Amino acid sequence: MNRALKFRRNLWGVAVFVIAILGFTFFLALRSASQAASLFDRSAQTQEVIDNIGQVRFEISQLMNQLWAFRVTRNPELQAPFRDDIENLRRDMNDLRALTADNPKQRQILDELTPLIASQLVSLQSAMDNAAQGRSSSAEASTSSLPFQASDHVRDLFNAMEKTERALLVERSEAMHANVGRTYRVVIIADILTVIILFAAIYLVQREIFLRATVEGGLRRAQEMLGVKFAGQRAELGHVLEDLHAQIRARSQAEGKVRQLNTDLGHRVRERTAELEEMNRELEAFSYSVSHDLRAPLRHLEGFSQILQQTYGSQLPEGAQHYLERIHGAAKHMSELVEDLLHLARVGRHTTRREMQSLRVLVDEARKEVEPEYVERDVRWEIGVLPEIEVDPGLFRLVFTNLFSNAVKFTRDRKVAVIEVGSFESHGMSVIFVRDNGAGFDPRHADKLFGVFQRLHRQDEFEGTGIGLATVHRVVQKHGGRVWAESELNQGACFYLSVPPRSTNAIELQEPIGASV
Repeated sequence: MNRALKFRRNLWGVAVFVIAILGFTFFLALRSASQAASLFDRSAQTQEVIDNIGQVRFEISQLMNQLWAFRVTRNPELQAPFRDDIENLRRDMNDLRALTADNPKQRQILDELTPLIASQLVSLQSAMDNAAQGRSSSAEASTSSLPFQASDHVRDLFNAMEKTERALLVERSEAMHANVGRTYRVVIIADILTVIILFAAIYLVQREIFLRATVEGGLRRAQEMLGVKFAGQRAELGHVLEDLHAQIRARSQAEGKVRQLNTDLGHRVRERTAELEEMNRELEAFSYSVSHDLRAPLRHLEGFSQILQQTYGSQLPEGAQHYLERIHGAAKHMSELVEDLLHLARVGRHTTRREMQSLRVLVDEARKEVEPEYVERDVRWEIGVLPEIEVDPGLFRLVFTNLFSNAVKFTRDRKVAVIEVGSFESHGMSVIFVRDNGAGFDPRHADKLFGVFQRLHRQDEFEGTGIGLATVHRVVQKHGGRVWAESELNQGACFYLSVPPRSTNAIELQEPIGASV
């Protein structure tokens, strides 16, 4: 009886110990499962943030591609997807802010990034509207670039966000692996303790045969419970891996579509560029041929009208003399126009021979060429420090000659004409400016200045052919630069030339002959 009581006490002691060990193991397993679920949710959130960042960057690239495609094709069907993509981008930025609401570092980056993206969206929408209405700035007309390019700062902000989230993903993945390791260790320890208890139970069962079946049944049930738990965890991990693989496949497919779109767009742009270059070459040849053929009859018209005026002028009535003078003047103006067209055609056909050249020397030579145009006038020249850059001396001397001739012409109503020449550096480019205090022009029409035959003043106010500034534009463009102007009516004008200090491999675009709208 005492032995039975002692057995019972030992059995209860073993039972209490088993219950404590299993309860503690179950508690640790539950806690590990809870931590694993939490880590999985946080990892999934981090992965979603990374995907959202990639989606935003893809949508920005897609918007630029759509704007470029619209400029090239003028397909109105591209405008609706463009507006939808802008709304999608704004929605994705809001989703990104919501997903990173618990991360102060990411919130700080988003606070800096959001106004930049908003400003760029406004620029893109404005560029699309201008392109849809047929408007373009002189800068857009002289380059093939988009009005908006993603800045290094925006790219760095996106990279910083993605780097932070990937670091979090690695940290949380490591935490998940550590949690799994802890779970395995707990299970192993539980198994060891279970085996110890089993041996103790066997020892007791050997002493008490009639309790053996009960103890063995309890152990089998405990093992089944642990097996079910392990199977559930393995299945859960399998689902996680399947989801990750599906996300990777989807992202790879999206990147493939983007690459194909870029390839197709580049091919279409190259084809369109080749067509435009061929058309421009044909227009150059046509302009050169027509101008060449017009010179002889114009010389005859001007010469014979002059002979008629000198020989028979006194015998003609006053009205006939007036008409004859107008014929002679018109022939002379037409001759100047043809000469300027020939000059422009030669510039377009001229192959640039660049060398390091002091711009001060070219400015002095050009100033001497225009001296006969301001005889007996008070013209003050203010020439600052000018750089030495790699240009074609003959072509750039022509640039300064045209700009100085314009400045002298449009300041003839000033008692004292002031013409200033200077330079400065901007974004790795040498910028040269020519400023005068002349009649100026309406800044709303600045984009028409550099087109062939474009004039902002009447012929009876200021003579000219409307080709000089087109020649300036073409020469600067052949050097890989751009030209623009700033002015107000009766407040003078300032012309800027931006060229690289060294020669580049920029494509020389040709400007068609004719008035631009």
